[in-house]
Amino acid sequence: MSNNAKWVISAICAVLGVIALIYAVIYLAVPIHQLPGFVPGKKPIGGHYHKRAFVSAVIGIVLLAIAAYLGMTTRRSTSADGSEAGPASTDSASQGVGDGGATGTA
Repeated sequence: MSNNAKWVISAICAVLGVIALIYAVIYLAVPIHQLPGFVPGKKPIGGHYHKRAFVSAVIGIVLLAIAAYLGMTTRRSTSADGSEAGPASTDSASQGVGDGGATGTA
């Protein structure tokens, strides 16, 4: 899998994880009869949805863990690739700047 694909999957998992954690807080903080319309599972009973909050929190934590793992492995593979190509690219960049300056003044 390419690094770009890993970053995209990592970003999607992070966003979905944060949304799941927000839903968990909503399920715990808001009584059932006052849940917003975009939250599924409105029933005319009293109390809070503790099971749904727990499941949403677990899903959110798992998605954030996946996003963190993919982000770290992508960063590691990028830095490993960058360390080999990094000095060569900076040397060529500094040579280009030095040559361009010398050519421009001469």
